[in-house]
Amino acid sequence: MTTHRHRKDRKSAGGLLCGAFVCVMLTAGTGDRAPALLASGLLISALMLYRRTVEPRPYAYWPAWMTGSVIALLLAWASTGTQRLLLLPLAAIEAAAALVLFLLWRRRRDGRGDWIVWNPNERKVLRREWTRRDAVGWAEFYGRSCAVSRIDWFPELATEVPLYPDRHRPGQLMPHLGPLAE
Repeated sequence: MTTHRHRKDRKSAGGLLCGAFVCVMLTAGTGDRAPALLASGLLISALMLYRRTVEPRPYAYWPAWMTGSVIALLLAWASTGTQRLLLLPLAAIEAAAALVLFLLWRRRRDGRGDWIVWNPNERKVLRREWTRRDAVGWAEFYGRSCAVSRIDWFPELATEVPLYPDRHRPGQLMPHLGPLAE
C-alpha cells in the first residue's frame, strides 16, 4: 500500500514538474507573466508530493530550499521594479542554503554519521538512530546495560542489522527474535 502510494505520488510530482517546465517555456516564448506564476504553484505542489515519499533523514529538506530559490526566481521574472530587487537576493540566499544542506545531506547519506545503541559484551547492535539524542533516549527506554556510539567509530558494526530496527515501534524486536520482555 505505502509503496504504491509513494509510486503514485512520485508520478504526480513528476507530472507537476513537467507542467511547471511547460509554463516556464510559455513564459519565455510569449513574454506573458501569468504562466510563471502558475509554474510557481506547480513547483510548490510537486515539492509537497515529493516530500511525502522521502524518508525524513537529516538534511533531507534541501530540495525545499532549492525549490524556494527557483520560485523566487520565477516570481522575480514575473514582477517588476523593487519586488525584483528583493526577490533576486532572496533567491541567491536560498540557493546558497540549499547547497550547504545538500552537501551536509550527501555526507550523511547511506547512514554515515548515524548513532548506534549496542551491547559491547556481545558486540550486537540493538538500535540505529539518526541523532545522538534519539540514541540516548532509546538506550534509556531499553533500560539495560548498553553503549551509545557513533557508527563511524565502529565500522565493523556498520553492516549489522539492529535487533530493534523499526523506527515507529521502538520496543519491537525483529519478527523472528521475539518481544522486548526477557
